[in-house]
Amino acid sequence: MKKLIKILLLSMAIKAGAEDLGVVGKTYLIVEPDMIEWIKSRADTMMKNGQWEQIQKQAIDKTQNYINHPPAIANISDATETKTWYYTPLVNLKEDLTDGQGHTIAKAGQYNALRYMPFDVQLLFINGDNPKQVAWALEKNKNTEVSTKIVLTSGSFIDLDKEHKVWFYYDQGGKYTQKLNITHVPAVVQQEGTELKITEIANNEL
Repeated sequence: MKKLIKILLLSMAIKAGAEDLGVVGKTYLIVEPDMIEWIKSRADTMMKNGQWEQIQKQAIDKTQNYINHPPAIANISDATETKTWYYTPLVNLKEDLTDGQGHTIAKAGQYNALRYMPFDVQLLFINGDNPKQVAWALEKNKNTEVSTKIVLTSGSFIDLDKEHKVWFYYDQGGKYTQKLNITHVPAVVQQEGTELKITEIANNEL
């Protein structure tokens, strides 16, 4: 309705400063239906014929499928060679950190987080659709005393949880693989000194 009023006002403004050219062709009454009533009527019809229930079921199925089978992380492939590099998790403080009573806890600057909080977890990034990588990760998790988390870049973590009775995780949105510059799997991440050691392992070495 607001749009119609604006058009009418604009038309009147133009007409006020222009020559009357008369009417060309037939004219029709502009009728704007009550959209709220139309929507209510449409929704009522859909609920009565079962169409609304079907739409709800499709939405639920789509959501469950997305959760159970999230899209594979882009630009991640199975490793064909073994290579290692290091990552230093740096934290930047833009201003001094205080305890709320005026005492300075840390000066503004750059800090290596591993100097203050150890990374006592081993991360195993794998392709969950690759049985060989899954078996390798399960074996590595079983035969180590280090707390281990198996992180998928592809595959269903829920299906693997049920099948192997082990917690699997998923790198949602590629957050960690991007930060650590991991482009091939399997990959192992663990602390070494004041850095994180990242190793991509060639699949033929598993």
